[in-house]
Amino acid sequence: MKAPTPPAPLPTGETVGEWIQFGDAQTGQLDKANADKLGYQVIERCEARDRDLIERVRRPWWRFWR
Repeated sequence: MKAPTPPAPLPTGETVGEWIQFGDAQTGQLDKANADKLGYQVIERCEARDRDLIERVRRPWWRFWR
């Protein structure tokens, strides 16, 4: 999920329609990239929360609520 999302291929011609199609495809790639990275960010936040909790539990019980 951390791998870069490849861009849409550039158009081979020079017509406006081909460039519009490229822009649409590139926007789709951006949507894919954002969705992938968002999922990974959620996982990283959960893992950070878990690490913090583990560290807090290792303290003596009277220091847990600081």
